[in-house]
Amino acid sequence: MSLSELKQLNASAPAANGKPVACTHCRPGESISDPRPGDIVLIRGAGWLGKSIRFFIRMRCRRNGDRALAHWSHAGIIVSPQGHLIEVVPTGVVINRLENYRDQDYHYVYLDLSAADRARASSYAYSCLRQKYGRLSFALLALTILTGDWFEVRDRGQQGCVALIARALQRAGVTFARRPTDMTPADLAKNFGVMP
Repeated sequence: MSLSELKQLNASAPAANGKPVACTHCRPGESISDPRPGDIVLIRGAGWLGKSIRFFIRMRCRRNGDRALAHWSHAGIIVSPQGHLIEVVPTGVVINRLENYRDQDYHYVYLDLSAADRARASSYAYSCLRQKYGRLSFALLALTILTGDWFEVRDRGQQGCVALIARALQRAGVTFARRPTDMTPADLAKNFGVMP
């Protein structure tokens, strides 16, 4: 499906910071034909780690009345028209291909960003390659969720999948309700009006 067809289908989609959003759900075996730098991917991980992450996200979403948003456990940001994405995995920040998620359930979120904003977001994501995964920040995020968001996770400059995306998009002028270190894939979905 082309971007223009998606925009027509999603004409009533909410705006993110004044920027209209289009989204498509890719089931296993489906993919996107026109990836664009600066767009994001919300991924439903199937393994034990994805299920564990969704467990914590569900706890927060249940309190906020957003339980449906606990659908995703991972996210990445597109950095090239060829479908390269930058993501944070347990070994650190890596570049991958969107095609590698073809066998998984994901939502592709088309953001209405200018070419300059896309370049700023992609440039930031590229600059993070090979940084270490923020394990301490990940553990503290789980703890803050367990305690009912009693405290905020201190920003140590470490990367988590959503923190990297939020920081990249902040360079493109996008704002979020939470700090990058306190965000989960559900926060991205809520910000951009994406529902499973």
